Amino acid sequence: MWLREGLLELASALYPGLRSVVVREWSDAVRLRGPEPVGERSLVLVAVGGGDRPVFLAMDEVVDAFAADGWTVSRWEDGSGEERVAAGREDFEVRVHAGRGPGLVTFTGWTPVVFTGRSLRQPRFTLSTVGGGVLCADCHGWGACLDCEGTGRSRRAGGWGRCWCIAGNAGPGSCVECGGKGCVTAEGTSQRDERHGVSDVDGSGGADAFHRPPIEEGHGSHLDAFLDVAHRSCACGEFRCLWRNALVEAGDHLVSRFFGTCQGCAARRAYAFALPFQRLPGPPDPPGPPEPPPCPHCAGVPVPLVGGLHLPGSAMMRALEAGSVAACDSGCQVSPDDPNWRCPSCGHAWRDADARRRDRILRAILADVPTS
Repeated sequence: MWLREGLLELASALYPGLRSVVVREWSDAVRLRGPEPVGERSLVLVAVGGGDRPVFLAMDEVVDAFAADGWTVSRWEDGSGEERVAAGREDFEVRVHAGRGPGLVTFTGWTPVVFTGRSLRQPRFTLSTVGGGVLCADCHGWGACLDCEGTGRSRRAGGWGRCWCIAGNAGPGSCVECGGKGCVTAEGTSQRDERHGVSDVDGSGGADAFHRPPIEEGHGSHLDAFLDVAHRSCACGEFRCLWRNALVEAGDHLVSRFFGTCQGCAARRAYAFALPFQRLPGPPDPPGPPEPPPCPHCAGVPVPLVGGLHLPGSAMMRALEAGSVAACDSGCQVSPDDPNWRCPSCGHAWRDADARRRDRILRAILADVPTS
């Protein structure tokens, strides 16, 4: 599968000298109303790190590598020191996760669903692609009412008529159980289980056990521990889990931690392993912003042009007053073809195709603006 080879090549190029491995390959079956699958999606999990050189994060490089290859990329942080990247091209998707501290970077990639019979649209989710929840048991990830297949009309004894789903809050043709989302959040699953008297399948004993599982022995590196964890199953029998990871010092040893939510039953799963001690290096200094493009007329140093949604905010207003940025002539009405740089020396304004460079420089300018 070219996706597997591409992710291995990307991981090796981004983190040269570190170990990159295929952790697991599997497939998700897709169903409609009956038990027989109507299609299948292939997935692969690649991880990089481990050994005596714990990986530090280079998510800017990850984003740039996907963008340069024509992928649409988004990036976010969850407030706990972890970073995530989602990349998509056509119906292929990759989810990248970087653990806290010098942990692992994982790449989970999946193909579009290949159907065996009828030609169908792609479902919203399959079992492995739901983040923070589980697949809806009623619509199997389609987000549509399966009685009418999303049309709002179903066959009855007297012919065709309106489907019962029209009474749902999500509107005609949408799954009533999940509101057309195709998935149910972990909190929603817990509430549903409580209503139906279902106990904690994983037996984790609550949030405290989720964060502090018993520490196991037997692995020499963070990556080796992950290779073990990724092949363990939940008490419900499901192995699929969007794992998060962290590597920390704890006295005379390191602790390799993994935690996530089971994608079969939404039980919280966690493991911890004691590793041989090694002093973890501190994080490298963050890279500085790139140099702005020289003015094509006078080779002067330009400033970013801002407008539209970029204008609000006290830091932006102080940067405008200091001349570190300049306002677009069009004000709030900014189009994709408007200039994004202006030279203070000669007044020339132009558009540079590298929008990411301009955004990085703008973030660095705003970060350096005095708060008062």
